[in-house]
Amino acid sequence: MLSMPLRRLRQARRDGARAVRRTGIGKWSEPEFVRLVRFGVRPDASVIAYPMVPYPELSDDEARAIYAYLRTVPPIRNAVQRPVATAIAGADAGRAAYYKYGCNGCHGDSGVGVYDLRKGATDFATDEELIAYIRHPEIRKPGVKMPTWDGVIAEADYAPLASHVRALGAHR
Repeated sequence: MLSMPLRRLRQARRDGARAVRRTGIGKWSEPEFVRLVRFGVRPDASVIAYPMVPYPELSDDEARAIYAYLRTVPPIRNAVQRPVATAIAGADAGRAAYYKYGCNGCHGDSGVGVYDLRKGATDFATDEELIAYIRHPEIRKPGVKMPTWDGVIAEADYAPLASHVRALGAHR
């Protein structure tokens, strides 16, 4: 028969294992974790928010090694509330999209945050080029910390968002 403290310890471990399947990476597959670490996209297709940034410079094997290591760490229960995207009352569609997708988290309210996006107005000759960059920034700039937005941003939001980014650049 197990002693009471040992039974409690085993029950706590089982409870912890169930808890981590609900929070943390416990229910994530290895490919989902690799996508998050390298490209900044969660399994639910939402994008990580600053201060967490993607690490595209890691190889898939390196990200898988991190996943394997984290799976060896005893689970803890630590539910973390994600920040809710700020809705801007009366904002035009571009500014609304900028806040909806959390662009202000890295680029600030004026386009100058941790990363300055104001050159987007001049670095991309057309809205189509700017939108292509937003969708897949790693194609034009390998190693960039900006996440891949393809499949995250609604199609209807791209054009207004590009217009807003250009407007921010015009106010340099």
